[in-house]
Amino acid sequence: MADGTPDAGSEVDDDLSQDSPRDVHETLLPSLTLSVMGRGETPLPRDVGVAQPVSLHPTATGSRVAKRESGPIIAAEVEAIGVDAALEGTGEAQVLPEIADRRGARQGDMIGGRYVVEGQLGRGGMGRVMRVRHQVLGKAFALKLIKAPIATNPRMREMFYREARLASACTHDNICSIVDFGQDMHFGLFMVMELLDGQTLHSKLRQGGRMAPKVACDIMWQVCEALRYIHGRAIIHGDVKSENVFLVRGAAQRRVVKLLDFGLSRPDLGRGIGEVDGTPEYLAPERIQGGPANVGSDVYALGILLFELLTGRLPFTGKLDEVFQQQLEAAMPVASQMIDEPLDERADEIIAKATAKNPGDRHADVPAFMYELRTLMNMLGMDVASRGRGRGGAGEGGRERRELDHRTKAAFEVFQSAPVPMASCDVTGRVRIANPAFLEFLGCAGDVGGIELKDSGLLEVYPQLLRDLESVATKRKALKRVLYLAEGGGTTVEVAAILTASPTTSEVTAGEIHLTLHPLRNIRDT
Repeated sequence: MADGTPDAGSEVDDDLSQDSPRDVHETLLPSLTLSVMGRGETPLPRDVGVAQPVSLHPTATGSRVAKRESGPIIAAEVEAIGVDAALEGTGEAQVLPEIADRRGARQGDMIGGRYVVEGQLGRGGMGRVMRVRHQVLGKAFALKLIKAPIATNPRMREMFYREARLASACTHDNICSIVDFGQDMHFGLFMVMELLDGQTLHSKLRQGGRMAPKVACDIMWQVCEALRYIHGRAIIHGDVKSENVFLVRGAAQRRVVKLLDFGLSRPDLGRGIGEVDGTPEYLAPERIQGGPANVGSDVYALGILLFELLTGRLPFTGKLDEVFQQQLEAAMPVASQMIDEPLDERADEIIAKATAKNPGDRHADVPAFMYELRTLMNMLGMDVASRGRGRGGAGEGGRERRELDHRTKAAFEVFQSAPVPMASCDVTGRVRIANPAFLEFLGCAGDVGGIELKDSGLLEVYPQLLRDLESVATKRKALKRVLYLAEGGGTTVEVAAILTASPTTSEVTAGEIHLTLHPLRNIRDT
């Protein structure tokens, strides 16, 4: 560790404008291909274009998933968590019977009394995406129009409104903005989004193959920024995948990532036990077994996405039951062994940790994932500090980033010069960062990287250290031990060892334990 706050060098040099002639521009929403959802033993009705579910892996709750025969599949039954006030009546969502018999929207039609259809942009699992123009503002938007058969299903209508409410409450540069949503008497439910010109990451990978490591890291960093933002608002995404990552060009032709589709998101950090939903190739083992969706399952999907970016393929493929079996039992392939170019071993380590079968072995949260990703980016010579957080206006954002940078540098200078030994490590005792006083205390010189406390002399005077690290990480309560260190010459030093769990909101040390050794007094032997 030559520096406590990783900084770096050059900007990503890949350019989307160098795409092959096969490159096509897509707009906004990808298809929900191979998404599966289910709830208990409730069968999915055939009128929404899905096959009847079959039980693939017996669980205590009898979870079921839909088996894809062809084309996209979409849930027909989801847990309704409240009904939008506009749909409330006798306790059930109102259904407009004329919607099912009405023709689809065409060019020149007006939706919601204010959006004029200019053409179709694409199709998704829940319906079509239209290019529209606001009749008064004259501005173009993308409008997602839900399929008529789904619009008449109260639970699916609630899922649609939930997606709109959650997404519209999020304001972030790496999240697609929702500007309006509602219900048209003739065409049904609609959601209006910013019009994005670019392509999905899934399409980009299919056309050009795997990404260069710098490009992959740049994309992953922005996806992480979006996830960190929504997790901070007690929302999980639930369906992180390459089809839900959209690539556009921002200012100065810089690549900008937009995270799409909050259709599977929840306004809490958990789902009911026994429900399976998501995309199989990105689905964490505990989700397949009916466990709740949470931050850990989003972290797992990040690991799969990083593997896909670096190799151009998914680690587990095949029929639905085969994919699930691999997710549950098969070892994660090593990315560096699947490509013919050198790849920093840190990339393999990040993927392996994020996709651990046991959720407790993964990164504690997205900031912890970003901490290790930042290290990899530094090794690649990438300028992590200049990326900042994706929110606010350009001038305000730049000013905030400069202020944050100054505060970070000031904090690091204090940390470096403090005479009290301080360090941050994971639950196994592997040191991530330490100040010179800590290194001197351990008798180490130079770089802190690779230091394992279990191999240091600290365990001789503090034998229960590793147990204490695990206890603090689990209970998230500070712990203090008093150590007695022989200094020689008949003098013993009384030292307080203070262990505290890093706040979950920490940007780079979340999930770790901060260790401080504070001398209390000298005791003269008698």
